[in-house]
Amino acid sequence: MGAVNVDRWLPFFEPFFSSPADTRSFVEPLESLCLGDPRHQAKIMMHQTQRLISLSDDLPQIRKDNEGLRLLFLLICAENIAKLANKYDGESQSRAYVRNFFSWFLSVEDQRNMCVGMTHHDRRPMPLQQAVDALYDVRCDVVHEGKYWGFHFHDGDTPMLNLTS
Repeated sequence: MGAVNVDRWLPFFEPFFSSPADTRSFVEPLESLCLGDPRHQAKIMMHQTQRLISLSDDLPQIRKDNEGLRLLFLLICAENIAKLANKYDGESQSRAYVRNFFSWFLSVEDQRNMCVGMTHHDRRPMPLQQAVDALYDVRCDVVHEGKYWGFHFHDGDTPMLNLTS
């Protein structure tokens, strides 16, 4: 049973490790955790990350150019991971936990890149919390208003795609 479950997760995580052996060394111990083990939440985090990121990655095949939906699944993942890491099982504090994810789990360099990549109209970088809040506001537009068409990730060519304040 263990090898089948391990093999299920390897393709997703392999791009993030330097070798297949390193990937297996990451996945195998987590996949072997049983319910009741104090580290079992790490297994759930691994599963949820793969599931939610894969949903986001697959969305362009069914809803091309609707990147607000992709962002929704990425932020659901961020919130879920931060809540699991903090052993929080409540149903509130979503924005706070998304903020926590970006401050807890992004390297200083990744935080800097995010701030530089999200700027005000005058091209000043946004502080991290403001950048995360801007993404979270898009998530809220998708969830509460059904508006999933107004957000676009940088496409490599167009310098600014989102013109709302």
